[in-house]
Amino acid sequence: MSDAIDQLYGLLRPSLRGVSQRELRGCLDGLEHAFAAQPRRRTQLTVRRLRFGGDVQGTFHFYPGVNVLRAGNDKGKSSVLKMIALALTGKNDLKKDVDRWIHSIELTFELDGVPHTVHVDKQGRRPRGRLLRGTAEAHDSIEPLLQFRSGKEMQTKLEAFFNDAFGLRPLHGTQKDARKGSDALLDSITSYRAYFRGMYINQDLGYSDLITEGVPYGNLFMKVVGMLLGLHGLDAYFAVEARLARLENQLAKEERYHRRLEAAYGPRDLATMDEEIKKLEAYIDELKVQRAALLVRATSSDLDQRLADVTQRIVGLDRARQEAARTLHDAELGLADAARAADVLAEAVEGFDLLQPITPTQCPTCSSPLAANRGPLTGVHMHVGGDPAQARAAATQQLTETRARADAQRDVVGRLETELEEIEVRAGQLVQQKRHLQAQLRAAHQGTEELEREIELETRYLGRLEAERDSAAHALGGDDDAGTSSEMQRLLRRKHVLDAVLRHLRTHSAARNEQLKEEFARRVQHYCTTIGFSGLEQVTLDAQLQPRVRQNRTVYAFDELSPGEKVRFVLAFHLALAITTGEDLDTGAHPGLLLIDSPGKEEMVHKDFEAVVHLLNQVERHHANSIQVLVATTLPAIRSATDPSKQHFVDNDEEPLFR
Repeated sequence: MSDAIDQLYGLLRPSLRGVSQRELRGCLDGLEHAFAAQPRRRTQLTVRRLRFGGDVQGTFHFYPGVNVLRAGNDKGKSSVLKMIALALTGKNDLKKDVDRWIHSIELTFELDGVPHTVHVDKQGRRPRGRLLRGTAEAHDSIEPLLQFRSGKEMQTKLEAFFNDAFGLRPLHGTQKDARKGSDALLDSITSYRAYFRGMYINQDLGYSDLITEGVPYGNLFMKVVGMLLGLHGLDAYFAVEARLARLENQLAKEERYHRRLEAAYGPRDLATMDEEIKKLEAYIDELKVQRAALLVRATSSDLDQRLADVTQRIVGLDRARQEAARTLHDAELGLADAARAADVLAEAVEGFDLLQPITPTQCPTCSSPLAANRGPLTGVHMHVGGDPAQARAAATQQLTETRARADAQRDVVGRLETELEEIEVRAGQLVQQKRHLQAQLRAAHQGTEELEREIELETRYLGRLEAERDSAAHALGGDDDAGTSSEMQRLLRRKHVLDAVLRHLRTHSAARNEQLKEEFARRVQHYCTTIGFSGLEQVTLDAQLQPRVRQNRTVYAFDELSPGEKVRFVLAFHLALAITTGEDLDTGAHPGLLLIDSPGKEEMVHKDFEAVVHLLNQVERHHANSIQVLVATTLPAIRSATDPSKQHFVDNDEEPLFR
């Protein structure tokens, strides 16, 4: 934080009891540059040459002091001044027909004697151009200071260039905005075109647009004229004023919000909201208990172990079932072999034909081993001879044994089938148990997620309900400071600090600024008297720099003057603004250029205009080194205002000023 802010705290400490130095710094955070800013030395602007081309063409040379443009009505005088204004601001106020005729504009001017040239090409949909340091003749060898490709870009870049050249600082909160209470209005900035009003007396605007212009949250006249005069402390004053305006806007919005709450809620509503909050809190607690139980169940090691055991048992039974199935298959094959062998032996016994192929394991006659296979016999054992009765007996015995073996094998098959069926039943039961355990786990996890979502939604609703209840309580005087919320208390405290800073700034530089204002007002009064302002006793500037005229012992505001008096006062005011800041005020920022469009065209009688000519002649003789005046008029009497070399004069009212 800058030393200027610390010093300010020391000066304000008696009037800011209870406000800490840190709190003051917070209120003024970001404004250090405004408190440290000092007025810059004046930079003089002198127009040297205007050249334009297209369907109409012209070249005009201008000199320090008073320059005159004289021709009849609608012969191009105002257009020349508007082309100069276009080249210096980027704002095109040319009439539509003239704008179509002119395709290019080139203006050469000097800043403290250093030549610069603006070139504008108006052909095409958008104007294009550049600004050079130097004359137009040397433009091929000079790098442009800036270039633009549209009217908006031209205005923006020229504004930045001339604000820097003249030391004119952007001032917030002076541009109009149709939206009531808009922060955009507070954040808008006074443009260079607004300062240009102090250099251009335009009949189309009624001459007095600068003096009478006022907007919410700040007076444009005060800010522009104060900056051009170079009054002390303006940067800090207007920076604090803009911040205070934004804060007051916030306060207004906060107050409207709380008034709506007061209308919407009452004590009974607050009690109902409290009861609903309590019920909602209890419901959320119940949901949390349910979620905790499900979490325990979902993460239980016992349930997981049971599921693992069942799964392992299912795997074991599946293996046993496969082994039993293989054993059963082998037993069924052995049974089939024994049955076929029994059938063959039965036929042999009945036919006692030992020459037929047989399939027992040994020959019934000689007990020789036969081929061991379970399928069809691959060879035939032939035995011829022997006792038929003995052979029959042996075959019968072997048949009996084979049938016994087949019966035993059949029992084995039956037992294995029963065992396999039991395994299948147990496996099915275990699969059902596994599915049940898996469903339990899924349900626990899903239930937990659903409860978490519900808890989150209910908690959000509870937060909104609590915020609404707090806001309603604040609006109904629930805070310590009845009738205001904590936010409003904070804003009001900041407003108290900024009000104190603003009061200090109004008085801190008051003595020096009053001296500057008095010197300026005396010159305005002198010029008003010179151009025939009758009965004038005194000219003063109030705290807002608005002029007050004492005439015939009565004080008048500017808007209370007659039309002719307004024109004469505006001429005197602008001439005094240019000359005073050029010669008497080291801090003045007025560049010393004054464009006057048709003074006295309708408001003045011929005698009054002669007084204006006399004043311009005095300016030419005494102040030509400090200011430049370009006057456009239809009245021939303007000839005596300046030297013939500074006149662009058309005697008759038929010829145009340019062709």
